[in-house]
Amino acid sequence: MRYPLIAIAGLLLTTGRLLASDLTVDARLPSYEPGASVSGEIVCAGNHATDDVIMAWAKKFARYQPQVTVRLRNDTHLTTDAFDVAIAAGDIDLIPSARELVPSETERLTKQLGGPPLVVAVATGSYATKIGTHALAFYVNAANPLERISISQIREIYAPGGRITKWGQLGLGGEWAEAPIHVFSVPISDPNGNPLGIINYLQKRVFGGKTGLRRSIYQVDSNGPALEQHMLNRIVREVARDRYAIGFSGFAFGAPGARTLSVAETDNGPWYKGTHDEVASRKYPFTRTIYLGVNQPVGKPLRPAVREFLRFILSREGQEIFTEGVEKYLPLTADVAAVERAKLD
Repeated sequence: MRYPLIAIAGLLLTTGRLLASDLTVDARLPSYEPGASVSGEIVCAGNHATDDVIMAWAKKFARYQPQVTVRLRNDTHLTTDAFDVAIAAGDIDLIPSARELVPSETERLTKQLGGPPLVVAVATGSYATKIGTHALAFYVNAANPLERISISQIREIYAPGGRITKWGQLGLGGEWAEAPIHVFSVPISDPNGNPLGIINYLQKRVFGGKTGLRRSIYQVDSNGPALEQHMLNRIVREVARDRYAIGFSGFAFGAPGARTLSVAETDNGPWYKGTHDEVASRKYPFTRTIYLGVNQPVGKPLRPAVREFLRFILSREGQEIFTEGVEKYLPLTADVAAVERAKLD
């Protein structure tokens, strides 16, 4: 059965202005050299937030492999039953995702593929945008003297049964020593029971994949459409109003009366403020990632065309699209790209 497809190889790139001139790709990234001349069709479907990025890669890849057509399939989404049917039938090759897979998605793909799906990191998330997969910042009220916080401290603040409930436990004295920490968050799950994208990320990054947040949390919902960016904007406004609040959001949502904390992997540092350079270099601990899942049964080799497309994406030429007009995300570092290329062998 044929499904409606959007051909994207050879389309003009119209995704925005050039990035700032100081953004460059890691010079250590290898240039793309075709391993073989390949042909065929590669079908992508899953998360439409990455469509413009896939379009840009497809257009540039065609210069090196003109016999390959990369297409977006627009009639299904990662969360639909139709997607499961298409995966089982082999009608989808690559699964773009602008976030980490939620547990139910990983479970479904694992069942269909006979083991954990191959998921390849293909870009660094954005820095200070209100849409897209942006870096995460932790905000406190402007009156709060705290300057920095570690991931282990965040875990003890947000986790069920967390031991940090007062600002004095983070080293503050005087009036702050016994002051309660008012913890703000977006809702933990969507109407289908899946964690929201940013909660799913926190559960993996901070809690080791464990689900749930402490019961005493203040959950900020949206007055309008339940869009994550509206809720993240509200969190910062609530923190600005509440002297004892802490909450997470994006750097683009900053507002008077609230400020961000420096963060570190461990209590001993090093500490990162979350500058553009720290996010681009992936030194900042809450830098996000963009992925491509591969519809490939465990134990079977990648199709040659799919493997070459992924090799191209992870090359210098592939990552250069983020300096050539695709402003949504940032390039991978050479170290991360090397780890991802090893998954293709």
